[in-house]
Amino acid sequence: MSKKPSLFSEVSDLSVPSQRGGASKRTTVDPREISQLVGEVRPDDGVNPRDEARRRRQALGDARPGFSHGEHKQEQLLAQVHEAVEAALRGAADAVLSALEVREVVRQGGALVVVVGPSNPAEPLDLPVAAAALDAGRAMLTREVAAEITRKEVPHLRFLVLPAGAARVED
Repeated sequence: MSKKPSLFSEVSDLSVPSQRGGASKRTTVDPREISQLVGEVRPDDGVNPRDEARRRRQALGDARPGFSHGEHKQEQLLAQVHEAVEAALRGAADAVLSALEVREVVRQGGALVVVVGPSNPAEPLDLPVAAAALDAGRAMLTREVAAEITRKEVPHLRFLVLPAGAARVED
């Protein structure tokens, strides 16, 4: 009685070396070996996807966008902080805080800088009073940010008050 061939007998004959140990680590497979298994051989068949990703990552070098989780995650965090602080300022009991609006949120070092300005540019704003009100309301604003963002740790917030009519802070 003869033994029936296994479905994977063709694949087991290729004998691709183990990825864990041996000194003979092969990253590409001969196209002639692959042509037995597939109808059409493409240029990236037989290439280890990890090696390909590593090659692309090294080719980008320092030009790689984003931080640890990618640029889109950082933008998502900044947008969440912007919305949370904006909502907290609108609902604040202090008249000075409720007269402010968030212009932008930027990352600077390990902190997030929240740039605020008057919601009505026609009204004059006393900058030291606004800065003192933001400093007094820092705990409330941080608590509101912590409730809204989807992160394990709450970022350190710093506030910068722009005078009426100022559009941006120059570096």
